[in-house]
This record gives sequence, C-alpha cells and structure tokens, in this order.
Amino acid sequence: MQRRQFMMVLGAGGATLAVSACDRMPASAVALWNGPSSNDADPRLRALSWAMLAPNPHNLQSWIADVREPGLIKLHVDLQRLLPKTDPPNRQVLIGCGAFLELLHMAAAQEGFRADIDLLPEGEYRVERVDERPFAQVRFSQDASIKPDKLFSAVRLRRTNRLPYDNNVPDLGELRSLARIAEPSGISLIATDTAEKVQRIRDLAIEGYRVEFTTQDTWSESADLLRVGAQAVADEPSGVAALGTDVWWGRKLGLLNRNSLRKTDGMAAQRAVKDSIAAANGTRAWLWLASADNSRRSQLEAGRAYVRVDLAAATLGAAIQPNSQVLQEFAEMQPLYRKFHGEVDVVEPARVQMLARIGYATRPDPAPRRAVEKIVRA
Repeated sequence: MQRRQFMMVLGAGGATLAVSACDRMPASAVALWNGPSSNDADPRLRALSWAMLAPNPHNLQSWIADVREPGLIKLHVDLQRLLPKTDPPNRQVLIGCGAFLELLHMAAAQEGFRADIDLLPEGEYRVERVDERPFAQVRFSQDASIKPDKLFSAVRLRRTNRLPYDNNVPDLGELRSLARIAEPSGISLIATDTAEKVQRIRDLAIEGYRVEFTTQDTWSESADLLRVGAQAVADEPSGVAALGTDVWWGRKLGLLNRNSLRKTDGMAAQRAVKDSIAAANGTRAWLWLASADNSRRSQLEAGRAYVRVDLAAATLGAAIQPNSQVLQEFAEMQPLYRKFHGEVDVVEPARVQMLARIGYATRPDPAPRRAVEKIVRA
C-alpha cells in the first residue's frame, strides 16, 4: 500500500477514533517519573532513580552505576549504548552523562546527603572515544548542613519539547537568569531573540536536520532506536517512542517495518525532516552553551549546566529542546559546524557544546525510562 492510500485509510470515516486507545505510552515505561520506589532503602539508589530522568541524546540512557563499595558510586558510560555514526567521539553521550551526574547530586542534597564528585578519577578519555574508565566517582555522606537545590522541584516537570512554539518570546530577564544558573560550572550561556539572528540560526538548524536525516548512516542509527508501538516501548523503554493511531495503523498495514524505517526517502525520515522544520519555524529564541575548550571535563560540565538550564526553563513555564545537529562531528556535517561557530563567534579551542530552542508550548508527556535496576552493578 502506498503512502497516499495509507493516509486515506487513516482519514476514513471515524477509523482513527476507533483505535485511539490502542497505542498509548505504557505506564511501566514512565513509572520512574513518579519518583523512586519506596523499597529503595539505599539513598544512592534513590538518587540514581532521580538521575535517570536526565535529558540524554536519543534517550539512550548510556549510564552504568557501580554501587558495590558502601557509600560510593562509580559512574561509567555504557559502551553498548553509543552513537558511533552520529556522535563518533561520544561527546554528546558524555554531555548526557553530565546531566545525569547533576541530577544525582541534586537528589542527594534533597535528602540531606553530601555527594562529593570526582570527575574522571582514572584520567581523561581519549579524543577519539570514551572507554570503560569511570566518568565520575561520587562519595555519599550524611550532612545536616546541606541545603536542597531550589531547582530540584522541577525535575518531574522537565521535558524536551519538540513542538512548534507559540509567538510569545521569553524575555531577556528570564534568559539572563538562566545564564546565571549555567555560569558556576564554567560554561557560558548566550541567548538571542533578535529576529535576524534567530532566522540565521534557524536556517542553519534546518540544514542540519536535512544533513543528519538524509545521510544514510546517521539516519539508520536513529531509525534503529525508534520503539514503534506500545509493546516495543514496554519491552525497551529507551530510544525514541513512536506511538499513536497513525503508528498503530502503520504497523497493522506493514508500512512501519525495520527496512522501511531506515530509508532516507521513507515516510519516517520525511516526517522527521518535516516536523523538525516546523518546530524550527515555530522558534523565536535560541540559546547555546559554550566552553573554553573541548576537554572531556568541559563536556561533562556542559551536561551539568544544560540540565540546570532545562530545569530553570521548566520552573519558568518555558519549553526547551536541544538542536545538536550542527554541532555533530561526522564528516557530512563539518561545513555546517564551521558555519554555525562562525555565526555565533566561537573560535577554537572554544566550542559550542549545546544549541537549544526556547519558547512556550503545551508541555508534552514524559519520555520512557528504564528501571534503575537496569543500570546498577551491585
């Protein structure tokens, strides 16, 4: 059945209404958003449960937590959950690890525990890729003087919002407050709502979508992480959930199989480009996080800074979404990488670690997360 026929089926007399409840997000896949299990007596496990809600590339959840030594957590990158085509040096994955680490730190403080962090305790990773050495070591100790972080209240509200944003522009005072939140980690936050600048960044971002989603290797990598249908999400609550009535029909009619999903001229890739362009066109302000260098430590700190900005945006009722395409290191993206850094006047050895849209939109439902037991080595 061709795409036109498929869409006609979807629109046929009430058919979509008849199956509207067939492909909802499984409750088990979002259970962690309700908070840690009451059975977790170990404060480290409770903190890890909150950390699982961190934003991370492609929702890979590339984290391993070794808790075999009392009072200590050794955090490793899950080397089976990388993006070798899209993120060859594992920079984006490490930024996700930094976000995880920051939420862990905040969750510990919420219960009166000091979480002393030692970044890269066994040395910095190579430029080419990460390895089995820990990205951080965290020592827990009870401390009555520890004050809860004000941003922690927004952890369950935080969302990556991929929708087009409305015409309201976040005011610069709010953006400056986000900048102050990012600065303590040594990461600079810059934002713009100037129409001409917004348009130039929008144009670059749109070209970035087209490059990533029409390059076979990078699109296939993303397509392989699509969890199509409620059962697939329940079985593996990571990656990108594809749910809804149209997905339900697509599976029933055999149009959403693995081979068709991987085609750069297929329905899924075309929809990804179309939706991303619509989102960019519905953007009135951009922000970016820059570091003085591109060390692994700076990448981790960028993740810690980003999740704090993300939480601050949630507190302010704003929507936010990373747009990392033009920052990626695969060969086909390099011309746009250089153009973007020129546009924002960031010169090596400094680099932009994160680019994000910010605005206002209806808050979406939470993304799936694996159970904390899946990442713990006890």
